[in-house]
Amino acid sequence: MKKKTKEKLDRKLSRLPLVHIDTSIILEKETTDDGYYCKKVLNIIGYKYRGKFSMPMLSEILLRIIRLDDAIERHKTLDMICMLIKEKNIDLHSVKNIENNVNKIKELDPSISPNDRLIVACAIIDNATLVTLDKRLIKNKTIEERFGIKIRHPKDLV
Repeated sequence: MKKKTKEKLDRKLSRLPLVHIDTSIILEKETTDDGYYCKKVLNIIGYKYRGKFSMPMLSEILLRIIRLDDAIERHKTLDMICMLIKEKNIDLHSVKNIENNVNKIKELDPSISPNDRLIVACAIIDNATLVTLDKRLIKNKTIEERFGIKIRHPKDLV
């Protein structure tokens, strides 16, 4: 991509609302009702929203890929992730300075799993909406009000 075209795209994307994409959005089968909305929200990344994958989310994905018995399926899944990142201009969030938020999340809602705490904390750092299928997280008023973020089901974004 030419430098001016890339700069123009970066400016356009920077004006879009930022969403952190949870693992469940990527892994949900398209044949389910939730999968339908996951596909729709992924299709509008780069047009209506800027997307970001956190490292904790990618680590969950990688663990699932590694556990696949079928080598062809492993490659297809990894290729799909790489394609999403490239074609949708999805940014990556490295984990920085999230310890305090992770601890506060645990205090506020101990039912949230350790990896989900990391994913939520990354969204907090970026002041982004987290899009997920996790019912414990969606519209969790305690977390949303304390940190000033939104946690939404994909159908809320389409």
